[in-house]
Amino acid sequence: MYHHIDNVTPASALDASLTTNDAEFSKQLAYLRCAGYTSVTLQQLFDGIYTGAPLPSKPVVLTFDDGYSDAFTDAFPLLRKYGFGGSFAIVTGFVGQPGYVNWDQVKQMAGSQMEMMSHTVNHADLNRSPDAVVRNELVTSKRALEEALGKPVPFLVYPSGEPFFRGSPERQQQVVAMVREAGYSGALVVRNMLAQDPAAPYALNRIRVSGGVDIRKFAGNMGGPLPETVGC
Repeated sequence: MYHHIDNVTPASALDASLTTNDAEFSKQLAYLRCAGYTSVTLQQLFDGIYTGAPLPSKPVVLTFDDGYSDAFTDAFPLLRKYGFGGSFAIVTGFVGQPGYVNWDQVKQMAGSQMEMMSHTVNHADLNRSPDAVVRNELVTSKRALEEALGKPVPFLVYPSGEPFFRGSPERQQQVVAMVREAGYSGALVVRNMLAQDPAAPYALNRIRVSGGVDIRKFAGNMGGPLPETVGC
């Protein structure tokens, strides 16, 4: 799970943790390629888990949250350079605003085998927002992406991982029910866990990639071989 991919000097410790610079990202992609990983979409992973569809021996889903403008200017060309795809979580209400991708860029990426996912309309807290707001955020963002792309958008990324950070088990069940009702097939949380529970398609795990992480720790975090052990 990535946020910013750019060379802008972070303005705060939080920004630094959310920003992987282009050189770091290039090194990570080079490692993945060298170590034999193949990028897959969330749809491909989902099909592998739930229908037994074939997956490559070392699949990896590379996700990018929020739809920042650097998703198009930095992440997208580097992914193509190294032969990888990406899955982008788009906050539809932010599209076209300063610092975010516009619809033409979203369409261009989608036309180049990049996967688009919903990240709600306004990056709403699905734990604390009223149910009517949650339903609108889920349905309206999905519809906007599908109308722009002309194809189904079956996956959601929970903004800030909620309600799976601070929400009660009851609230989690309520939100999952609304996500299912809105027509999504599955959804991503942030638990920094490698294992996926097939019984929880609406709470699939991801590993956060923080800015400044060295390549050995990057490899270890994702359960990959250390670079020096595989000649990378």
